[in-house]
Amino acid sequence: MKPLFSAFAVLLVLAAGPARAQQPVPATGIQPVAPSHDAELAKERQRWNRALTDSVVRARILNANPNTLLVETVKGRRPGTALDVGMGEGRNAIYLAQQGWQVTGVDIADQALAYAQARAKEQKVKITTVEQDAERFDWGTNKWDLILMCYAGGREFPARVFEALKPGGLVVLEAFHHDAVQQARIDEGVVFNTDELKQLYAATGLKIVRYEEPMGIADFSKKQVRLVKLVARKP
Repeated sequence: MKPLFSAFAVLLVLAAGPARAQQPVPATGIQPVAPSHDAELAKERQRWNRALTDSVVRARILNANPNTLLVETVKGRRPGTALDVGMGEGRNAIYLAQQGWQVTGVDIADQALAYAQARAKEQKVKITTVEQDAERFDWGTNKWDLILMCYAGGREFPARVFEALKPGGLVVLEAFHHDAVQQARIDEGVVFNTDELKQLYAATGLKIVRYEEPMGIADFSKKQVRLVKLVARKP
């Protein structure tokens, strides 16, 4: 019998990269040279391009609909400027654009960004895409009415989010609860312990509007796993 989440795990392993045994120190005592940031970024770009644009992977794994937490959060809200961090193939950015939002999506996967632009053109909406690592991207100050991080990290960005949001702006963040790693290998950057996400963002001064740790269908799965969902507002 195939293990539960086998296809899901394959996609996440593509994103995280294969596990490597620790390399022994050569007899000379010289440490092996660590890959540069740009080299690692190139590998990540290749993995995500495959994961987000391969038709077989998309059909088996990806949820093609916009994220439910995002849809519920923006319902009835006046459109403004939105930043989609780790935009991927663009389903959430396109949904926001269809609701009247001015959307900028940031991602390292150039082929996924091109795919998103093609889909946006088909839907007759406009989105702005930026091929860049979120760590290096200029988030700006008091710039966004909405920031979305959907299975795109978040542990490293609370201070940037607070600074980048306009007063009254919202951050919407969804990721995996640590319980999910019992069912599949998941990159630690998108896994959070109980209340961790809430505490990280509350510490910046953001007001927590919604926080849940439910069982649900993740965007990169068609199986039930435990998730973390956060919506917070800048005063």
